[in-house]
Amino acid sequence: IEQTPKGTYIMRVASADQKRKDGKNVRSVRDVIIEVDESGKVVDEWKIYDILDPYRDTNILALDQGAVCLNVDASQAGHTLDKEALEDSSMPFGDVAGVGVGRNWAHINSVNYDASDDSIILSVRHQSAVVKIGRDKKVKWILGAAKGWNDKFKKYLLQPVDSKGKKIVCEDEGSKCPGYLNEKGGFDWTWTQHTAYVVPEKSKKGMPAVTVFDNGDSRGNEQPALASMKYSRAVEYVVDEKNMTVKQVWEYGKDRGFDWYSPITSVVEYQPKRNTMFIYSATAGLGKFLLGTGNTEPILNEIEDGTQNVKVEIRFTGLGATIGYRALPIDINKAFN
Repeated sequence: IEQTPKGTYIMRVASADQKRKDGKNVRSVRDVIIEVDESGKVVDEWKIYDILDPYRDTNILALDQGAVCLNVDASQAGHTLDKEALEDSSMPFGDVAGVGVGRNWAHINSVNYDASDDSIILSVRHQSAVVKIGRDKKVKWILGAAKGWNDKFKKYLLQPVDSKGKKIVCEDEGSKCPGYLNEKGGFDWTWTQHTAYVVPEKSKKGMPAVTVFDNGDSRGNEQPALASMKYSRAVEYVVDEKNMTVKQVWEYGKDRGFDWYSPITSVVEYQPKRNTMFIYSATAGLGKFLLGTGNTEPILNEIEDGTQNVKVEIRFTGLGATIGYRALPIDINKAFN
């Protein structure tokens, strides 16, 4: 949920009774955005299953079934779904990874209002995509790998460029970019990400700066040879909406590898008063827990903006398999004034 400058609230919900194309009525899963006024009256809605493609399965097939959202099952660690398992007739409805309305095809985990053009920015976890949608319910851009998007959406896919504006070539239909593995620099998309937030203080007209917590499961639309190769990042992009390009301008976490890896949840958010990035790797250590080699130890960081300079680090230990979700800084003076 987020309050807009107009005093309304936008929130991620679901449809209680939606008719599918096969005629079945189902409850949809984490794929509707509504806007309500201060009295609670719904004043607008975005049915994301009508705006995006709920049958795009490219990233869903690559998800580690050991940790999908808050459904943690060590017995399924490293296992992925196959194409046959996604068929409508064989998959149950409800909060399960799958395709079509009535299954968790989208898993939207953040909605952020961009006041500059009255749009919303969504983190669509199970599509490994950050998507901007206008008040007219039309897609403005998609920040994510091109693989699996049908022709209707190809014109909305952002082209990655380097610091000089030169096109970056990514392999496997855009899934594997320079920086996809653990090498320095380069560019990568976000994978099973959380919290896609525009940063007004860093944005220019038509060029929003966007921060995202790149969880890193299914990186490159696949599972790595070894689970310990996985890593998460806090990352910042600048989108050029006129030229439909995206530039990666900062990242943190890649060098910390599997120890800092959070397969699910987490947050990154710019703090303008302190000029820092507030980051919570909320399920750091869960990857080790799934392998039976450790426990979850969430890590909270504050990083000097644009650098790797760690100003604060707090590691929460002794929690066993306890899962963190979000964290947020509170301005005490503002809260109690």
